[in-house]
Amino acid sequence: MTSGAAKRIDSVALLAEIDLVALVAATVKLRRAGREWTGLCPFHDERSPSFTVNPDKGFVHCFGCGAHHNAIGFVMALTGKSFVEACAQLSGGESAPARIKRTSYGRPLAAGATWIPMRVVPDDASPLIAADGKATMFNPKRGRYWTCTPARADAYRNAEGKLLGYVLRIEMRDGAKITPQVTWCIGPDGLSQWCVRPFPEPRPLFGLDRLAAYPEKPVLIVEGEKCALAGADALPPYAVISWPGGSKGMRHVNFEPLKGRDLVLWPDADKPGMEAMLGREDYTGRLFDGVAQLAWRVGARSIRLVDPEGQPKGWDIADALQVDGWTPRQLAAWAATRVCELDIVLDDSRRAA
Repeated sequence: MTSGAAKRIDSVALLAEIDLVALVAATVKLRRAGREWTGLCPFHDERSPSFTVNPDKGFVHCFGCGAHHNAIGFVMALTGKSFVEACAQLSGGESAPARIKRTSYGRPLAAGATWIPMRVVPDDASPLIAADGKATMFNPKRGRYWTCTPARADAYRNAEGKLLGYVLRIEMRDGAKITPQVTWCIGPDGLSQWCVRPFPEPRPLFGLDRLAAYPEKPVLIVEGEKCALAGADALPPYAVISWPGGSKGMRHVNFEPLKGRDLVLWPDADKPGMEAMLGREDYTGRLFDGVAQLAWRVGARSIRLVDPEGQPKGWDIADALQVDGWTPRQLAAWAATRVCELDIVLDDSRRAA
């Protein structure tokens, strides 16, 4: 670095002095692979190493999540520090003031420690999604930070519109997708930050704010946040909602807000989708509740089903509108020909605990 009134930073000289392998090895277990080093990426969860350190070219790169940094960028991404703060750390000084509010980026954190998710995100919490579209959160299971660029970040809100957390959709290079729940959590040292941690149970429905805003509307229940938002735009006569956790997450959810409401269930066009809505029976004869049974138990007034039989496997509302090109009127007219009443019978003698 150079001194002066402007306190300019000579980043080229600073980078030339840094042992990049030693810097990364302080937080990532590396193995030599020819002229490079490889390890598990500190910015996303993975089981097979896709993270490389190239000391000759002076950068790190992850083939899994796309992270690409020089030494300064690596420290910034790993710790949440600003450019000036990262340079101060790398040059041996820490005089720059901290600029991360109510977070704990950069402090040593043990894997497996208990993190407590808050039911409502405080107003002064730092944004999860940065201006460049990247999200940085802590993974308590791994004891490391994860930075990624989600394809979607769907905000869950309560009836008053207060933020509860997010469900992200992260699309991997191999075509797979993951949908982690991200909540504002309190750590063992009392500090708080965004964590890959499910909503506290009972988990909220997606669209509680819409339910509260339209108390007289019938409720359309679909699987997935993407379908809920597509349905809300296309079918304004309904309050359209979903739940977190996909086709196996219903039993963790609070369905009490559906008491006294008229419901229409629209399952995905496959076996898991139908079972999510209507429940299932295992090979021993035990019954497992679906959305229909769970909603009936809390006092839903009526329940109907849109039968998607004949559509392609996995087909849903979002596919109809965004892939097949149906208009909202076509969607509503088609659904009207496929809706049927459900007669809910609860046989608790065969019900799984």
